[in-house]
Amino acid sequence: MTDACRAFVQGVETRRRRARRRAQWLPRVKRGAYIYDASFRNDIEAVAYPLARVLGRIPDFANPGTYLEKLRSLYLTHPNPLMPLVADKIGLRAYCDLFDLPLAPLDLLATYEDPREVDLATLPPACFLKVNDGCKMHLQQGPGMPITPFALRHFRWELWHYDHWRRHGELHYRDIPRRLLLEEAMLPSHELRDCGVYCAMGKPYMFFTKTHDRYGRLQDRAYIPLVDGLDCLAGGARETRALYDLGPPDQIDTIIETSRLLSQPFLDCRIDFMRLGNRTVVGEITLSPGALMLLPDDPEVEVIRGNLLDMSRLDDLLAEGKRIAANLGWPTETSFGHISPDDPRLATAGQDEALSG
Repeated sequence: MTDACRAFVQGVETRRRRARRRAQWLPRVKRGAYIYDASFRNDIEAVAYPLARVLGRIPDFANPGTYLEKLRSLYLTHPNPLMPLVADKIGLRAYCDLFDLPLAPLDLLATYEDPREVDLATLPPACFLKVNDGCKMHLQQGPGMPITPFALRHFRWELWHYDHWRRHGELHYRDIPRRLLLEEAMLPSHELRDCGVYCAMGKPYMFFTKTHDRYGRLQDRAYIPLVDGLDCLAGGARETRALYDLGPPDQIDTIIETSRLLSQPFLDCRIDFMRLGNRTVVGEITLSPGALMLLPDDPEVEVIRGNLLDMSRLDDLLAEGKRIAANLGWPTETSFGHISPDDPRLATAGQDEALSG
């Protein structure tokens, strides 16, 4: 880690430790916001901190060169309202309805402004209750595992006040109105095969698939490049397979075509799917895989993947995002992305002056 990076990271962590001690005297629902606001002095610091820890250097958001730098820089300089729209597990449905898709998301059964509105007696036997603006914030009901009143109360106490965007500085989540959704569940979950297609500007370039056992442990995982010359991107997989070994060719082709359609307005994204038997559904559109803070073992892979992204397209993508958001009645202005690309602090992790070393 460079001296400049160490000074930046230690500064954030020192402020965070102090804030956590002080936050003990605050109501529980206010602690997370207080700690975040006291740890970071501006949005650039918040976006740079998770990446600085894994890169071992100050991220350069003024002239981003790697995959993670380019995508994290969007939170600071690319106010695209379509990003929170599709990250919203409810808003995603409205976006999907714009296309003549061969595959669709799971059925949305209900939405709630507060978990206290949920009547457990009326829930279907197989369903998910999910927070729409977060990750891994849900309750599942299935055979032999009903959602109990205690579980719902604990869910509300532990998660309802929690802002997912503060976890790793994923600022596009900040503009999603907090709601709860009820959707159908595909069960049994251990027989599901999760898969996703990574796309750069509407062009699928890698297929990803994994399965878990009944205890949630990873069983197998495979990455299949869809573009020549990208075999290095599959280096972290437990095994590499031929594409059509993963399912019937028509099913795999349908997944890829759905991904191509949905990914058009984005610089980079992963379209996620769930497969159970002969049924395949759209799961999510993931704009920040791994919270954009997981570095591959080979640094060259990060550069190669970054070269897939054409930053000169951002103005066109922004205009398209505003057009689609307006058509859907979604706000066209965002709380993120308004820092000028010429701001020198983009190259210094938000510091007014570059740190020495």
